[in-house]
Amino acid sequence: MSDPPQSSIVFRPVIDKTTGSNPLVSIGIPIYNEERYLEQSIGSLLAQDYKNLKLIISDNASIDGTEGICREMLQLDGRIDYRRMERNHGAAENFRRVLELADGKYFMWASGHDLWQSNFVTECVKLLEREPEAVIAFGSSNWIDALGNPMRGTSGWTDTRGMENIARFHALLWGNMHPILGLIRTEALHKTRNVLSTAGADLILLSELILQGHFVHAVETSLSRREIRANENYQQRMARYSGQEYGLSRSFLGRLAPLLRLPVELVRSVLRSRMSVPEKLLLIFSLIPVLPAKYLVTKSRQSKIGKH
Repeated sequence: MSDPPQSSIVFRPVIDKTTGSNPLVSIGIPIYNEERYLEQSIGSLLAQDYKNLKLIISDNASIDGTEGICREMLQLDGRIDYRRMERNHGAAENFRRVLELADGKYFMWASGHDLWQSNFVTECVKLLEREPEAVIAFGSSNWIDALGNPMRGTSGWTDTRGMENIARFHALLWGNMHPILGLIRTEALHKTRNVLSTAGADLILLSELILQGHFVHAVETSLSRREIRANENYQQRMARYSGQEYGLSRSFLGRLAPLLRLPVELVRSVLRSRMSVPEKLLLIFSLIPVLPAKYLVTKSRQSKIGKH
């Protein structure tokens, strides 16, 4: 096992670990070179009407003005825990690190360029407190451009309450990955393998969560996701997955075919779940025609991006 990444630490704890109706929410913000939008994004999180928050910012050795912005904001709010890596360990490691540093009942990953409605955390906490069988509560998602202007379309998702395990799993496969940015039970996350260093890591993690419980939609709030890679097609996305900076697909085979490991890890997610053996086998067999179809549909849709 490799040594944990080293970091320089600045920590000013002013945290209430209340476990009643106002449980602590840790928000993990893994960042790298986010100077353009970082102040807006952190400000959006600090402005949440839910105040019992801890913001864990892990700076993956940024080489722009990110560090200066974080240290300035650190002086403004004692709920911020800022840590800076001495070298870039890749995105996957940075996502894992913020979770490892988290405490409290609930956890949420956040980017350094998105924006949240002020009631986002409040609405998600209310749902999870009311729905003990749910593991994630997520708001609606919409897209904004570099200037913060709304872009066409929104991204829907399925509330899985009332669905059985296999139906939930297939809803995840044919949905999008936005629930990864919802509010998640910390206990449920610690039962997963965390964020793996492979393409499709968000889908693998969500597959292990959705076999633990429901994903519920907080319809009274939303997340604005900023499009920072406009017109990225399928080939460009695969090249990004294979890049050293992204920290995924480090082997030669992984760089050559970044998605090759994905179906194997999805099957492992099913096998390590608490479902009965017959149910696990039924779900695995149901994936045989679905995974190739999903791959072809996704590749076709993304390959059209940037051609118009």
